[in-house]
Amino acid sequence: MRRIPMVIFLLGALGSTAMAQHAKRPAKTEDTGPVTVIRSATLQIPIDSDAVSIFGYLADQQKLTLWFPDQAILEPHFGGKYHFRWNNQDGVWSGVVTEFVVANTLAFTWKPPTEEIETQVRFKLYPQGGQTLVELAHSGFATDEALTKAVKTWVFYLQNLKSVIEEQTDLRVAAAKKAPRPTAHPQRK
Repeated sequence: MRRIPMVIFLLGALGSTAMAQHAKRPAKTEDTGPVTVIRSATLQIPIDSDAVSIFGYLADQQKLTLWFPDQAILEPHFGGKYHFRWNNQDGVWSGVVTEFVVANTLAFTWKPPTEEIETQVRFKLYPQGGQTLVELAHSGFATDEALTKAVKTWVFYLQNLKSVIEEQTDLRVAAAKKAPRPTAHPQRK
């Protein structure tokens, strides 16, 4: 298997933090008084394709199922609704599209059926010659544990997006043969 480059930025309570430091901290809810602490992660991966084609894999419900959920319904416009389902998970993930700019930006609310906290997911595409840098930002986490789970899951799915586009290989199939694949949602316990 070839190595896939990926850059991950983690933003903790008061600024950036290294992954190793982040992983060592115990998960806890901080008492910050009137200050709201929002945890977020930004991941980037270069893909050998143009932004228009990659955007199709993000916004077309048929192409979404090639790398992300097992079933997808997506209304591809600002304010549109989506419903995602994974075969090995209970419930349906539903939300609303909060940004939609073809070949540029797709953002939506994210709330698993068993969670109370709604977070935000945002894909941004940056064309760079024959490649496109795909940036995913996921924000609104209440705990370090939820953020860490999200990063682990998104790393897998972004690598799968790259593999599907560049090599027409779904890593979920290979992962299913070796071990149970990552949970469908980063925050699910």
